[in-house]
Amino acid sequence: MLFDFQHIVYMVTSAIITVALLILANKLAIKQSTKNLILLLSAIVTLALHYSNLYVDYFTNNGDAYIENNHILPVYPCNVVMWLLFICSIIKDKNSIGFKVIAEFCFYAGVVCGIIGIVLNTNYSNTPSLADYDILKGLLSHSTMLFGCIYLFTGKYVKISVFNTISVTLGLLLFVICGLVVNGLYSLCGMEPVDGMFLLSNDYIPVSPMVLGIPAIIILFLLLWLYEHFAFKEEDKWQNKLKSFLRKNKNKGNR
Repeated sequence: MLFDFQHIVYMVTSAIITVALLILANKLAIKQSTKNLILLLSAIVTLALHYSNLYVDYFTNNGDAYIENNHILPVYPCNVVMWLLFICSIIKDKNSIGFKVIAEFCFYAGVVCGIIGIVLNTNYSNTPSLADYDILKGLLSHSTMLFGCIYLFTGKYVKISVFNTISVTLGLLLFVICGLVVNGLYSLCGMEPVDGMFLLSNDYIPVSPMVLGIPAIIILFLLLWLYEHFAFKEEDKWQNKLKSFLRKNKNKGNR
């Protein structure tokens, strides 16, 4: 049952530790190499926790371990985000367009998925016990993923701007593609689709996330536009940067 004593204690403890570690990281990590190491460690710990129940099951069940669908397939949004976080951490050029796109999507999607995965954890709702390692590691992996994704912002890897909307749009398209591929693979093999990326149904909203994707992107664009309007200098606002970019390309084309 969600929001019982154990769950509340975990959420409060996780929030306090996450904030404390973010503050500590920002104070101690001055060199870029140190920041990169923190990002890498958060990604590795998240992946290690995600797969750790395989080893726990193996050594506590006489060599038998149950492989879940999300161990081998990108079934849920958090599965995609944790791997994208790892990809971010190993990209050498942190100023490349590829890194910026992935990092920006990880920040927005990771914060949302991480919070949902902790606050509205379906597995905990079905088995409300932190003594169950499968449940505990699921919560812990969401906490470490949430730390890593927030650190992309606090560590100054991500800059808030209207152009973040492009990264989020591409990331959401990746979610849809993964969901369609996973469901298609199940159907192709004569199995009941596992409902990858909750494209068919979910426990949180009455419609498919695909339906909400477009208005969510529009709302994000408007919020970021308002932020830029009040926080950015005129020359740094998205419309002026876009005009400058188009002007430069037009001049190149006329040469």
